[in-house]
Amino acid sequence: MVKSAFHDLFPADQAEDLEMRSVLLRGLSKWLEAGEMTEAEAAKRLGTTQARVSEIKNGKIAHFSLDMLVKLARRAGLHPRIELDIAA
Repeated sequence: MVKSAFHDLFPADQAEDLEMRSVLLRGLSKWLEAGEMTEAEAAKRLGTTQARVSEIKNGKIAHFSLDMLVKLARRAGLHPRIELDIAA
């Protein structure tokens, strides 16, 4: 698997966290675009504020924990999953 630029900038554990958060943030952003909702409508559906929806749309990855992004993705009807690659 190709490693992201996060691995060039951060220690491995931070880079992996950022990669997962990035995938979730991109998925939520695509969901927002496809839904053609206002930020207020999206905020109501996600159970958050309009400001948080704006942060998603603007890719503010530092403003979201992995846990929060998983919760928001589930509220959006997305189905986040985890896959483990167990090294021998």
